[in-house]
Parts: sequence; C-alpha cells; structure tokens
Amino acid sequence: MKNLFTLCACAFLTFTLSAQSEQAAGSYYLGTGDATTIMNVFSTGVMMSPTIGYAVIDDLVVSGSLNGLTDDLNLNLNVRYFYNGVFFQAGADDVAGDMSISLGAGKYFQLNALNDRLYVDPQINYNLDTGFNTMIGFGARF
Repeated sequence: MKNLFTLCACAFLTFTLSAQSEQAAGSYYLGTGDATTIMNVFSTGVMMSPTIGYAVIDDLVVSGSLNGLTDDLNLNLNVRYFYNGVFFQAGADDVAGDMSISLGAGKYFQLNALNDRLYVDPQINYNLDTGFNTMIGFGARF
C-alpha cells in the first residue's frame, strides 16, 4: 500500500510539473526586431530595433521597442499572450507619430542546444496601414 501511494504521488507531481507556464511572470526579454536583417551585415548594413519585454503575469508579456533616427524616433508597444508555444499579439506602432494598430501570431522556439535563455520567434503580422509582413525575432530571456 505504501508503494502504491508513493507511485501515485510521483505520477501526480510529474503531471503538475509539466503543466507549468512557458513564460513565467517576472521574466525579462531582450531582443531584435527582425533577425533576417542580420544577414545583411556586410552588404547593406543591419537595421535592428531593440526590444525589451516583461512578463507581467504567466504567459502575458508586455514589450516595447524604440527605433529610427534620432530626429524621428518610433515607439512601438505590444502585448503577447502565449498558449502552448504559440503567441498572439496586438500592438500600437509609432505611438508618438502616425499611430497604427497591428495584430499578429507566431511561434516561440527556445534554443536549448545553445543556451536555454536564447529564443527565436517567427511571426506574421497584419498592420492596418501597411498590410501583412513576416519577421523572425531573436533574443534572450532572463
């Protein structure tokens, strides 16, 4: 009877450990806007938009990016909700200028082979002003 209880307790703990959220509250995210531009480092130069994010609650990340020339900076803010490795996002692009709304979805991949903190997130977005675009984000989670 004692062995049966121990087996059931271990099985229960296994299921509770696998049900933890992917993006834990309190995590910080530092990344680039589009990792595909890194390939152009020697030809046309790299246009990166650094992003910073924070998981306010489990699986809900608020992030922002500041990019552009010093006399014409763009502030972009967005919110991502993660569900089973897929995220859905809504954002406001160029908040200080001609603001537009964007919606998107993507997949979060953790690069365990290199470091468990690195990630890539290919995504497709729809901006109400400019239409569809695709990008691949690259960054680190702390």
